[in-house]
Amino acid sequence: MPDLQEDLQALADRRAAESAGDFDSVLTTAKTRKRRRTAGLTVIGAAAVVGAVAIVPTLRPASNTPVADSPVPTNAVVPPSVESVPSAPAIQKAGPLGLKSVTALTKAAGGQFVASFPDKQVRAVTFSLSSASKPDVALYTLVAKVPGDATTPYAIRMTGEMGMSIPSYQGTGPYTLAMPKGLPSGSYRVCTLSGSLLCGLVTVN
Repeated sequence: MPDLQEDLQALADRRAAESAGDFDSVLTTAKTRKRRRTAGLTVIGAAAVVGAVAIVPTLRPASNTPVADSPVPTNAVVPPSVESVPSAPAIQKAGPLGLKSVTALTKAAGGQFVASFPDKQVRAVTFSLSSASKPDVALYTLVAKVPGDATTPYAIRMTGEMGMSIPSYQGTGPYTLAMPKGLPSGSYRVCTLSGSLLCGLVTVN
């Protein structure tokens, strides 16, 4: 019996030792696994922090601070310079002015002629007279005959006789005009001064 008790005690002690050894082994293994998990989480956390640091500068808005000695900000666009070119005035096209002589157009007496408007528009009694060779240079303003006004028709020289009163009469024509006295022989251009431009040529002998 004592031998059996000793064997049982030895077996119990060995089981206890094995149990104690297994617990220490399990505890050691658990600690090792915990350290590995902690180390893995630390590495993942460090990688996440590095990624965040790398991303932050890309999300930062561009700075508007100009570069030193730069006349404009680096992100500004200089607008192109545009030069305005004035357009040339449109040339007014002249229609035909109906002209018919009443008396001989001589430079001595200053003959009369009749101007009619093919378009039948209402116009004032004033016309311009210029040389056919220089149509853009007006020499006289011709005032047509006004019913009841004995002073008409007459001519106003463009270089001295300004300030004369001009009748405000208007009509659709025809109008009787008089050439200035002493006008040199040649061809002259007569144009309307109101309404659509109408022009015609008269000849002084």
